[in-house]
Amino acid sequence: MNVKVMRRIDGLVGNLVCSALAVAKQVATPFARPRGPIKKIAIMKFFGMGSIVVASPALAALRDLYPGAELHFVTFKSNRELLDILGVVDHAHLVDPSTPVTFARSTLTVIRALRAADIDLAIDLEFFAKFPLALSSLAGIRKKAGFYLQAESWRRTILDVRGVYNHYFHTRDIFLSLVYLLATDDPYFLGFGAFAARYHYPRFVPSQLERAGLRKKLGARLPTGDELIVINPNTSPDLAPEARKWPEERYAQLAERLLRERPRARVAFVGAPSEKAYVERVAGLVAPELRARAYSLAGELTLRELLVLFAEAALVVSNDSGPMHLACLVDAPTVGLFFADTPTLFAPVGSRVRSVAPPLYSIPLFTVYNGKDASFGRPSAEVTNAAACTVSLDDVLAEVRPLLAAGRPAVVTELAP
Repeated sequence: MNVKVMRRIDGLVGNLVCSALAVAKQVATPFARPRGPIKKIAIMKFFGMGSIVVASPALAALRDLYPGAELHFVTFKSNRELLDILGVVDHAHLVDPSTPVTFARSTLTVIRALRAADIDLAIDLEFFAKFPLALSSLAGIRKKAGFYLQAESWRRTILDVRGVYNHYFHTRDIFLSLVYLLATDDPYFLGFGAFAARYHYPRFVPSQLERAGLRKKLGARLPTGDELIVINPNTSPDLAPEARKWPEERYAQLAERLLRERPRARVAFVGAPSEKAYVERVAGLVAPELRARAYSLAGELTLRELLVLFAEAALVVSNDSGPMHLACLVDAPTVGLFFADTPTLFAPVGSRVRSVAPPLYSIPLFTVYNGKDASFGRPSAEVTNAAACTVSLDDVLAEVRPLLAAGRPAVVTELAP
């Protein structure tokens, strides 16, 4: 199903369902048995592969807070491979949104599985969707933690631990703040800085065999000794994709400038299979005399191979999207391009990262506060990349060149888990 359709259904039906569940909770509370210790936790995060990466420090914090507890992660089927790579949860429960039938059937399966597991605590990491809280209530999970962002009276009843969406902080810290509340019950977050400093992204370390396998797959496109630069010109197709992209020719011009300045460099444009035509069109805009050193890999790599590619790269330049956060798992030198949201919330996190964005008042075009509605009531086709166009090629090169000049640390050779 289309994400816009899912969100519309969530908005129309979710309020009714959650209001009814809130009333049911109020009626049942006087008769509820006392809660025991937390032994099983269900974490719910559906939208955004990158958001799951950003949430990984919060999962590590949960491990510390509830040692020995089982972590059950509830998400969309498309996120399964990422969960396997991260290796931070014990069980995955997957909803398949491909069609209304598969969505309904898989949701019922997840509810039954969670009931059978007898989950003690549900943690909702979505900011405004109603579906996770409805699902956790129907699964019989009695204690719930989530974000009390919107003035929906039922949230105050359903949520036992009400987190604060603080848009002055990175989303990694926003997720961590919910675990901090569970640990301390400190609504002023006085000790949050020290708490958050203890948790980081997990590190993915490709084995030498995986590195060699990728180079064999690339063959003549990446000769031994040449420098690899990766450009991701894509973003989610569900949230005003045109507003979140640079003009196509500027990605190509960025590749051209770097290829002319660095004679041993190769530029790989990446993307999902569904983005293949777009990525190939961008790569085809590179000057003919340089095209032998610039190519599209859209649709050619598995998620794990994409991580290995980032580990091999001297630089990753990416729109604000999932691949940018994946690059952080290998601590790749990364420049994030933010054309419709602020890097304050979603900047890449690593030892050598930078961000580029239009002037502050031009962003964000969509936020949690407006339900990620970038059109503001207009037809989505009218939403353009006007803000993105204000970011020049030189603006990006000013952030790219220092990272390339610094070089990359020596390759770690231990095996990946």
